Amino acid sequence: MSDLVYGLRLLRARPGYAALTILTIALGVGAVTTLFSVAYGVLLRPLPWANGDGLVRVIESRGGKEGRIPGTMMNGSFLAWSESPQTIEGIAAFRDGSSTLTGAGDATRVSVSSITPNMFDLLRVQPLLGRGFAAAEGTRGQPGVAILSIGLWEERFGASADVLNRQIVLNGVPYTVIGIMPRSFAFPSSATQLWLPTEILGVDGPNGAKRGQIFRALARLKPGVTPEQAAAEATARAVSAPDAGMAAMSLFGGKDPIQITVVDASAAATAEVRPAILILLIASALLFVTAIANVANMQLARAGARARELTIRAALGAGTGRLSRQLMIENAIVSISGVALGLLVSIALHRLMPSLLPAGFPRAEAIAIDGRVLAFSILLLALTTLAVGMLPILHMRRLDLVRAMSDGSLASAGAGRGSVALTRLVVAGSQIAVTCVLLVGALLLVRSFSALAAADRGYDPTNVLTATVPFTAAYPLERKLQVMDAILDRVRVLPGVTHAARSTALPLASAGGFATFTFPSPTRAGTTVEAESIRRVVTPEYFGALGIRVKAGRPLSAADDAAAPGAVVVNRSFVRKYLDDVPIASAVGLSLGPRAIGSSNSGPAAFIVGVIDDVKQDRPDGAPQSEMFVPAAQLAGLNFEQWFIVLRTTGDPVGHVESLRAFVREQDPNLVVDGVMTMDQRVGASLSRPRTYAVLLGGFAVFALAIAGAGLFGVLSQTVAQRARELAVRSALGANRAEVIAVALKQMAVAIIAGLVIGIAASAGLSNSLSPFLYGVSPRDWISFGLAPIALLIVGVIACVVPARRVAQTDPVAVLRET
Repeated sequence: MSDLVYGLRLLRARPGYAALTILTIALGVGAVTTLFSVAYGVLLRPLPWANGDGLVRVIESRGGKEGRIPGTMMNGSFLAWSESPQTIEGIAAFRDGSSTLTGAGDATRVSVSSITPNMFDLLRVQPLLGRGFAAAEGTRGQPGVAILSIGLWEERFGASADVLNRQIVLNGVPYTVIGIMPRSFAFPSSATQLWLPTEILGVDGPNGAKRGQIFRALARLKPGVTPEQAAAEATARAVSAPDAGMAAMSLFGGKDPIQITVVDASAAATAEVRPAILILLIASALLFVTAIANVANMQLARAGARARELTIRAALGAGTGRLSRQLMIENAIVSISGVALGLLVSIALHRLMPSLLPAGFPRAEAIAIDGRVLAFSILLLALTTLAVGMLPILHMRRLDLVRAMSDGSLASAGAGRGSVALTRLVVAGSQIAVTCVLLVGALLLVRSFSALAAADRGYDPTNVLTATVPFTAAYPLERKLQVMDAILDRVRVLPGVTHAARSTALPLASAGGFATFTFPSPTRAGTTVEAESIRRVVTPEYFGALGIRVKAGRPLSAADDAAAPGAVVVNRSFVRKYLDDVPIASAVGLSLGPRAIGSSNSGPAAFIVGVIDDVKQDRPDGAPQSEMFVPAAQLAGLNFEQWFIVLRTTGDPVGHVESLRAFVREQDPNLVVDGVMTMDQRVGASLSRPRTYAVLLGGFAVFALAIAGAGLFGVLSQTVAQRARELAVRSALGANRAEVIAVALKQMAVAIIAGLVIGIAASAGLSNSLSPFLYGVSPRDWISFGLAPIALLIVGVIACVVPARRVAQTDPVAVLRET
């Protein structure tokens, strides 16, 4: 207790030192604890269902290529494996979507998951109220039933128990509520508000037609079965399934052999973020090491300054164990305070987590501070106490009592101990190396994010407003088109609106449909080309609304109506892939046959009227796909479930949102305007993950840079203080100020240069791990590798300025008199 009281008195006597060490530990502990909780919650925490370890995702590929929607499989493979499987207990399918909920307040959009009726049994969960789906529910001809999430139940129905057996209306179709799921249930994600049963149809439809369905699938392995064994059985079953023909071509882009992959369900859900989380966890660990090394260096300097005190204590009878206990308790006070404050920092960051994490981050609801995270904090406390306390104790054990007592000055008590000085320089050099690694990584991600933000996407997102108008399945087609045309007519006359269009797809929102067709080869007479392309149905102003560049020919026009010849606009990738890379100007006027815009071979042929630049529909670094744009007037007979509205304005388009909503309600009060966003917002949302990674790693690097600078300043200040007598003697013997400063800075310069060399070499070896996150920047980017050491040199020079000035302004006579 007396040691504890004495340690607190020492810290109270030096509040600046105490605050700096505790804050440094807190920030390091807070960073690594927060990243550990994210890594554990997202990557390691068991799924929130019984025996979640046995759940696997089933993914179909053709020739090594996954479907248009990654991580999915087709109905033929699903049904073939679901019949008497040997390696799995069962397999279930699910699809995400949204529906318009009416009949209980204002019409609103809700997130819906359509699942096969056996899904809840496969997950081994039951509704909190009511019942799950029966096997026959979801099939054609059966009454519609629905199960609500507890959040939707509370928000929309006031948690009323009489909601069971009550009818709700989704997309104009009545459904009976049969159950409420527990609050802990989040499948496929925490955003899901409602579940509907669905049926997986066979490949062979009526009249010999082939039906293709694509969805995600979940299975449960039998005990003792490995994913590889299950995948082998699934592949064998899928190969023998009926061929889906052109449907498979549309969904997979080829007829290559089927291969089924079976992966752990949790790993599949987090595959996209796993590498980034691990890299950030390692970065936070490096930051923690840097922070603790800096505190250890400060404690070692403090122990050096107390060498005379410790020597006197030893001379008065205090044994080595007694002194070690005193130092360890003093360091434990600092460590416990720092770790406790770091845990508070982590708790604060967890409260900010929803705003820190990018949208759609998987398993975000599983991130929490629980017993494991607290145990990890206790482990950090032990490591911190040992790391901070052992160096001063080892230094104390090497004290020469006779020499220290016979020496009449504190300065000399700290001087001449080459091992201590060397230890502090090694720690400082290590801090420089670690900081260099973090800086290089942060600069690479920041430059990559800048390149992503400035990338040419093939369209101009400035001043563009987008929205979705979804329709029910029973909505009359003719009325649907009347509504959309009336809305656009009203919007066009608004002040500041320059273009207004509708389309079936939108960059960063929807890929649109797919078309497979044949047409005469333009360069090989008598042969045909089998084309498979994304097909987007648009109105003529679509290209102007998005600012898409026309490279040859013309965009679609109002003249391309139902009575005009078939008109198609293709992109440059379509020309390269299917037109033997003919000159773009020569592609205009070529025939693509009748099936390019229709489903019949007997209709009129469609002709290319224009070629546009490639439009990056998703990430700018994604490979461009072949695309074709056809006029909505020539496909007026196709009934689409939703239409996108695209408006270009002369100013901020957000001011037109309420007018757009009013125009939609004016046409039909039951219609809902969904997904209202500017294109700038969509681009920003698509950059949320790289922005988060760059900001986090950049923050770690800046903090490490500050710690390194403080460490260099502390080491050099202590060195100057301990070598004051030596430097004064050198001055008295004729050395000029420049020579004295050079002597004082020599060891520090060696430490900085050695740390930079090691840091750059380590960065070169580790930068390849960032390759999946880089766009437009090489992992060996010379700018990043050049700026990092320059920044460290600048910080090093700044850290050395004050001690160097102290040396330059020292009066050698005064120093010699005092010592």
